[in-house]
Amino acid sequence: MNPELDPVAQGVLEKLLFEETFDHILEECKEIAAPNVIADVLKYLIQHRLVVAKWPLSNKKSKSGFMYDTDRMNDYVYQVSTKGLDYF
Repeated sequence: MNPELDPVAQGVLEKLLFEETFDHILEECKEIAAPNVIADVLKYLIQHRLVVAKWPLSNKKSKSGFMYDTDRMNDYVYQVSTKGLDYF
């Protein structure tokens, strides 16, 4: 059984069915929390493997990386993981 997510984490997770940029996530979630809170929630979701951070490629595809730099969140696209889908 999955632990409960708070409303902000659930709101962010729901926006990530498709790959989204960090700026787009901030724009979509501006009604539920401040940008710094959204960034922290996104880091939490990544740490718990509910969201994956991917490198965007020039051919409109992306690839998962083994490293993630939290100081450069704009360099990635984000998408809910298979584990994260269990929260829907």
